[in-house]
Amino acid sequence: MNWLNRGDVRKALHIPDILPPWDICNDAVGGNYTRLYPTVKDVYLKLLSLNLRVLVYNGDTDMACNFLGDKWFVEDLGLKPTTDYQSWIYDDQIAGFYEQYGNITFLTVKGAGHMVPQWAPGPAFHMFQSFITNGSY
Repeated sequence: MNWLNRGDVRKALHIPDILPPWDICNDAVGGNYTRLYPTVKDVYLKLLSLNLRVLVYNGDTDMACNFLGDKWFVEDLGLKPTTDYQSWIYDDQIAGFYEQYGNITFLTVKGAGHMVPQWAPGPAFHMFQSFITNGSY
């Protein structure tokens, strides 16, 4: 936040001086946001029908986008689990839990908040690398 509000950075990004400082969350913007889609369920079902792999992940301490809501969303897609709910390991420790429903994986990152790569960079890198290479978590 401090870096993005520095004068030289704002100038390099061509941000006019008349604009307010950058903030990670903005109630004025959030309060005026209009949702176009009440759910993205159809988007996920379309992606899965194209045989694409999908990863849905959350930090398990995220209070903004609680992992239970995403778990319920994945369960509501109507797909049968193809793996049991199980732990995944990073650096010889439990890094979270995951389960698969065909081509969609629901995964949590232990101790991470809303910005998983910021809170848990090592486990996040392992998670992304495992997903991209279709390796084990």
